[in-house]
Amino acid sequence: MALRNIILKTLFFTIFLFNFNAASAQYYFDSTYIKKYYNNAVWSFYQNYNNHSLYISQSFHKDTTVNSLLNPIAESLTDVGFIYSNEKRFFVFNLYSVPNQPSKRKPQPKAFNLMIGINNDNKVSELGVNWFTGYYEKNSANFVPNFNDSTPYYSYDKLKTTNVFYNYINFTNKRKFSYGAVYRGSALQKKSATSFVYYASANYNGMHSESAFIPKEMRNNYDKFGQMNRLNNAYLLVGVGYSATFVINKLFFTNLTLMGGPGLQFQNYSSVNSNKSISAFNTLLQGDIRYSIGLNFKNFYIISSSMISLKSYNMSKMGITSGHFMNQFTLGLRLKRKGSIF
Repeated sequence: MALRNIILKTLFFTIFLFNFNAASAQYYFDSTYIKKYYNNAVWSFYQNYNNHSLYISQSFHKDTTVNSLLNPIAESLTDVGFIYSNEKRFFVFNLYSVPNQPSKRKPQPKAFNLMIGINNDNKVSELGVNWFTGYYEKNSANFVPNFNDSTPYYSYDKLKTTNVFYNYINFTNKRKFSYGAVYRGSALQKKSATSFVYYASANYNGMHSESAFIPKEMRNNYDKFGQMNRLNNAYLLVGVGYSATFVINKLFFTNLTLMGGPGLQFQNYSSVNSNKSISAFNTLLQGDIRYSIGLNFKNFYIISSSMISLKSYNMSKMGITSGHFMNQFTLGLRLKRKGSIF
């Protein structure tokens, strides 16, 4: 309970601080580069697929006969949902998810994704949650006897992960660059432009299982972490990045955004063979890659976008990297509105 209160207080303080800063100034944009759709409601229908991967390694013992590297994966889901946005806010909600390619060799994954945000003068705030379960071990051949093309993968059937995040992204080129144009359809980027990026993030990531995370065949390799069944990470980070949009005839566009930086994390973990939890402070690294390509017409738009988010949690002689991949296809329509939904 104490950890949860610390996380919530830190998260809400960070949200207040950055949004107060975002509201403190207004910027004039260059209309030869950007067209903004004021008094428009932008509704879009999307289909995407997500997968979440964990990369777990140890340095207690040098691998000789057995490769101890683990790679749990919650396989891709096909998500269908809608997005509402205007010149300042956006809301993303997943309606339902189905397995992308059902397999008898892998457990059926389940996931939940929700995000809301503000995009005000190229200052983007994103608040969201991801939840995954149904992991299988990609490297099952390293420890499952007689593993072949028909053998079921090792299943982490009780493993669940939760990620609650707040991202603040400041694109410094206010006059000529629009992030909303290439990812939300809330503006039109008329000419090619680039922008330097300031980036900050507050996150909570939790992993929980009724049994130990590490397969029993590998537990001796992971020493004191072999019986771990709960890990919580709460962290703050700051970083920088760069974003570039290429435009042809005010219609076709493509964008690449790279961001990343270091952070400080608070960790708390426990094991199935102990009633005592252990806490520690460590450093971490996070990197985000975002890419989009699409067509932007007067009243509707088409966008195909991808996002890769990597977070490296440092622990004593054990490494855990969390990777979230999303690929999304969006069809959107701009409609005149009276008033505002939110």
